[in-house]
Amino acid sequence: MSNGMLEVGFKVKQDNPWKLFIKKLSFYLAAIIAGPFIIMVYLGRKAGLDDVFNTWGTALSLIPGKIGSYIRVSYYLFTLEEMSREVFIGFGSYFAHQTARVGRNVTIGGHCILGTVTIENDVLIGSRVSIPSGKYQHGGLNVRANELGEIKYERICIGERAWIGEGAIIMANIGKDAIVASGSVVTRAIPDNMIAMGNPARPVIRRKEDEIQMGDRSAANLPQGCRVKDR
Repeated sequence: MSNGMLEVGFKVKQDNPWKLFIKKLSFYLAAIIAGPFIIMVYLGRKAGLDDVFNTWGTALSLIPGKIGSYIRVSYYLFTLEEMSREVFIGFGSYFAHQTARVGRNVTIGGHCILGTVTIENDVLIGSRVSIPSGKYQHGGLNVRANELGEIKYERICIGERAWIGEGAIIMANIGKDAIVASGSVVTRAIPDNMIAMGNPARPVIRRKEDEIQMGDRSAANLPQGCRVKDR
């Protein structure tokens, strides 16, 4: 969508001006509702109370419908490192860390928990997806539960136009135009244009516009990082 215009096939259709007006009005009202919570997060940060961000984030996740998404987007627009207004956040979904970055035209389904993540433009995330901040937040594999060390968060990157299926757990980078099947557990980076599935998830098919062929699993195609751009 651009300047109220929507392309449909070879035709260009003008959006209903009343629909655009109501959408903008709803967003502004949502921003007013989110305002007090944004101020409390700011004051909590000054006082060293980091839990304030999570407290109100989880509370606002329970508001249903589109107005709930508008309120959540307004809240995160002022509390995350980077956030676009062109985002839908479903019921029950919230960000666990303020270090998250979200691009434009992103859809996040219901009941998702998102940590230190960069979500690039045009990403689709199904419901009940979990993106923790890396695999080893409390140390290595040999650390006992009663010997947890300093928490270390790793940034997970979801490339442009990626599609994450319902119930997936993402603990490594996802490349551009990649698809992760429902219920998959990603522990290693998925290359661009790949369809990955399983536990642990493995790339099985390469996506192309003119054909689908068996995937190339070479390390050269692994995503090396990502950033939010063209906001």
